[in-house]
Amino acid sequence: MSNSQEMLEALDQQDLTKADYYFQKALVEDSDDLLLELAYYLEGIGFYPQARQIFEKLAPIFPEVNLNLASIASEDGQIEEAFAYLEEIQPNSDSYVSALVLKADFYQMEGLTDVARDKLLEALNYSDDPLLIFGLAELDSELGNDLEAIKGYAQLDNREIYEQTGISTYQRIGTAYARLGKFESAIEFLEKALELEYEDQTAFELASLYFDQEEYQKAVLYFKQLDTISPDFEGYEYGYSQALHKEHQTEQALLIAQQGLEKNPFETRLLLLASQLSYELHQPEQAEAYLLQAQEDAEDQEEILLRLATMYQEQERYEDILALEVYEPENLLTKWMIARSYQETEDLDVAYESYQALVSELKENPEFLEQYIHLLRELGRFEEAKEQIQHYLKLVPDDIQMQDLYERL
Repeated sequence: MSNSQEMLEALDQQDLTKADYYFQKALVEDSDDLLLELAYYLEGIGFYPQARQIFEKLAPIFPEVNLNLASIASEDGQIEEAFAYLEEIQPNSDSYVSALVLKADFYQMEGLTDVARDKLLEALNYSDDPLLIFGLAELDSELGNDLEAIKGYAQLDNREIYEQTGISTYQRIGTAYARLGKFESAIEFLEKALELEYEDQTAFELASLYFDQEEYQKAVLYFKQLDTISPDFEGYEYGYSQALHKEHQTEQALLIAQQGLEKNPFETRLLLLASQLSYELHQPEQAEAYLLQAQEDAEDQEEILLRLATMYQEQERYEDILALEVYEPENLLTKWMIARSYQETEDLDVAYESYQALVSELKENPEFLEQYIHLLRELGRFEEAKEQIQHYLKLVPDDIQMQDLYERL
């Protein structure tokens, strides 16, 4: 039995001391072919230092093992050493194309996608391997060169590439067309991809595209397919619920939103949608609960504050609106409702200050001016009221009641 075989037997017995003993003997006594076979095996099971030691010894005899040395160096984070190994492989070598592909991989890992693309282009001068064309199309897609990517994918046999990579070129072409805004072509290729092989991401893209094209019935169809076949797919419930809502299936839309919240109780978009749907279904307490839950984790609270204030105003819950002021809202409508709440709770001086802060930005809003004018009357600020009435009548000249009020003042 050779030293290489003895080493492997020791490894099977988990006797590392014995394995190392026969490894050292193999380095000295075993043939180059046996050592090469041992190195490939050791690399495959993750014994990189030992594999590297053998490959370095054999590199002058088998230059192609520089590919393996480069891969091992990369695994150890030694990118410069990895490139140095690859430079040992010359253009006249049968391994040169593989070296270029590995360089492309390393450059892409380093974020140098343009350089990686150049290496694949060079490789295509030596080989017309479909995987090279596919890799180039993938890089073009990553770089946003969608037309070039489409040309590359179109050269390939979809079934062959799918069997080798698990990726559909039809799906890739459809996605590229979608990014280009060519939605009809995108839908055509995505549907073709889905017919040949179901894939949840493709179904989601189709559903989303149909929704964006306002073809809500078809969007619902694909969302439902996703919901049935791939219920664990991340984040589809928001679009599905919206599509159902557009189809006037509000109760079902709420159920789907709630289904999504069972998976992710803190997703702000779903909480806001569930609140809206609950409100439309005349469930104001539930609508408010969803908004308050969303408020706990939302980075941007403006929309939530606006919705809460609107709901509270409809219910004449002015104290609750005033409580929102602690969050220092920036939205003008929310600030206006706070000002109005001071007015409704008879805190007229604070209301006046609040209206004053808003008048320069809302002076073209007749409803705001009307409320402001009534406040000025209550405070006895008749000259200011007359001034605001004059401005109001420029916006609503046929308001007879306001004209009468101006004359009385």
